[in-house]
Amino acid sequence: MINQKLLEWFDQNKRNLPWRHERNPYRVWISEIMLQQTQVKTVIPYFNKWMEKYPNLESLKNAKYDDIIKIWEGLGYYSRCKNIYSAVQKITTSFPKTYEELVSLPGIGDYTAKTILAIAYNHQAVGIDTNLERIGYRQLGLKAKSKRNQQRVINFLEKNQSIDRPGDYNEALMDLGSSLCKAHTTFCKQCPIKSSCKAFKSSSPTKYPTPKISKKLPTYDIAVSVIKFDNRVLISKRENTKFLSGLWEFPGGKIEKNESAEIAIIRELKEETNLNIKTPTYLGSIKHQYSHFGVNIALFISYPKSISNLSIKQDYKWIQIDDIDKYALPKANHKMLDILRKLD
Repeated sequence: MINQKLLEWFDQNKRNLPWRHERNPYRVWISEIMLQQTQVKTVIPYFNKWMEKYPNLESLKNAKYDDIIKIWEGLGYYSRCKNIYSAVQKITTSFPKTYEELVSLPGIGDYTAKTILAIAYNHQAVGIDTNLERIGYRQLGLKAKSKRNQQRVINFLEKNQSIDRPGDYNEALMDLGSSLCKAHTTFCKQCPIKSSCKAFKSSSPTKYPTPKISKKLPTYDIAVSVIKFDNRVLISKRENTKFLSGLWEFPGGKIEKNESAEIAIIRELKEETNLNIKTPTYLGSIKHQYSHFGVNIALFISYPKSISNLSIKQDYKWIQIDDIDKYALPKANHKMLDILRKLD
């Protein structure tokens, strides 16, 4: 059993993280959703700001989505925020206490449900994420990623769960995976469970499990325009989209093959707003990398003579440029703002 050595190490080396100061299910839930595919150091200020405004379930249930996503702005993977908002509307009174109730909520899968149960409720559960899985593969000396090997890892980690301290056991494995047993670097000399680790005995632990070959991410050319009329600019909200849903942005879209950026933005503005823009002014370009793709954005500014024929399907607003910080925007739009502010 590795749990005793692991917990002794954890007592001496555990990270001082804000969501560990009070282990209630609400705080564990919010932290785990924020931590999905996001580094701890990035999450900490967002978590603290969130808890200042929404310290408990009741305060979140009474919140507006636009206010919630504004706090989330910049953290990325915005579907996580939408899932939190959808989930809290389904929670009738107290926070769910069973696995079945938890996984029925939007955005909560097997890992998050078991982690909440272990840390907040002291259940004999193990939430297995990438870090924990990697430790299991190395302990068992397994290289090939397969369903059979994954189940062997699950069985191994669950078998070694601590009866008295299930939450600490989960967090100890998290800390071990983030500090000593990393994907590309291992600090085996300091590892409390190296004596039982088959990957350590091979002297090549980073070969366990076999790393995935990274796919090259696509890059898209985009044309975007700030539309300015009567000293106000137009922003619209992305709705019901897989990516960046609920965020506000300037109008624009993909530049088609054999199409110039100027022709593209004239076409896009007509399609999105029904405005006829003849001479948009080019301001500069932005390069930005999202999680699954990159964009090269050509930024324009347009001054329509009239907006009487304006027609937009989604929610939109005419705002003062100085008020734009009140709205949640994609990161690339913040880079556009840097260009715009230099026009003044």
